[in-house]
Amino acid sequence: MKQTPCSIRRTVSVWMLLFVSVLGLSAQQTDFCAANFGVRPEVADNTPALQALVDSVSQRGGGVIRLGVGEYTFRGTVKWRSGVSLEGVSVQGTVLRMVGDRNWSLFIGESTAQGSFKAIESVRFTHFTVDGYGMTPKEYTTNCKAFNIRPLTDAVFDDLVLRGTPATSLGVDFLNRVLISNVRVIEGGRLWSPGKGGGSGIGIGLRGYEDENFIITNCICVGCGNNGIFVEDQARFGNGANGRTPMTAGRGQIITGNIVKNGRNHGISVQGARHITVSNNLVFGNAGAGFYGNFYMTDALISGNQLLDNRWGIYIAPASNVKGFDGVGEFRDITLQGNVLRRNQTPMQLDIPEEAVEIK
Repeated sequence: MKQTPCSIRRTVSVWMLLFVSVLGLSAQQTDFCAANFGVRPEVADNTPALQALVDSVSQRGGGVIRLGVGEYTFRGTVKWRSGVSLEGVSVQGTVLRMVGDRNWSLFIGESTAQGSFKAIESVRFTHFTVDGYGMTPKEYTTNCKAFNIRPLTDAVFDDLVLRGTPATSLGVDFLNRVLISNVRVIEGGRLWSPGKGGGSGIGIGLRGYEDENFIITNCICVGCGNNGIFVEDQARFGNGANGRTPMTAGRGQIITGNIVKNGRNHGISVQGARHITVSNNLVFGNAGAGFYGNFYMTDALISGNQLLDNRWGIYIAPASNVKGFDGVGEFRDITLQGNVLRRNQTPMQLDIPEEAVEIK
């Protein structure tokens, strides 16, 4: 009988367990083949089995859940746990399909918008696709994502394809030491329409930590709704960090080396941030701005980007609900350096004080 990769690993694990038993040592399992726990392509809804496995792995102290080749159907939400990672075979080989007519996100964390502030820590998601084209909700809401986790610490999202989610595909808030790399988003925010919230490719909420350090790099966002990539200070909604007393606005974000194209609104959008670098991105063919900034921006470097064939190349202006330029509406110490602006309908529009911007 032909062995699967999971069964081969299991055989090796058995021999290792026998070996350490001989030595009188104890071993803790940290590698879990999902098929052995009922998560299989032929199952009509893998939600209950994966949730049970995530909980079990968490209770054992953490580990890696491995999904084999196949298409896995999900009809509900899986609440993730710290110390548990999820790894497929490849983005072509392992596909997680979201189906149904309700609004729900596939992966969520412990916290809610106004609930407890409990971070998911030490996790990695890699080598699989999430397909949301099977979602047919009766109305659009922002809660229809592939990932909807807040807060996150020491996390990696790598080598993923996220496609066709009705709302933002990768919507994760309050990040500290998080890497988002090699994520390809296709039509994230598929059901978004102008005037609605959310509905982007990659969306990051800020104001969970004073030092919100994360990097978004080598990602591709194609045909997304509200924004291709955006960061957004949650204080604009009055909830600070999950309803707690608002903390100092986070600092320490890098968005570099990405491609954002053919979106239905803005390409890369900074809606409140400090100590942020947006550099060396290729942003083109978006119906709104290539780069859009509002709400507030301080100590921001926008450098070396190619912004081509958009409605605006660069557009920075306070949001309509921001009064004046003080506090969260403050714009200062913004550097625009070495950006290439070609064939945009309006190359640059800056509706902020002249002294707030240095153009090099």
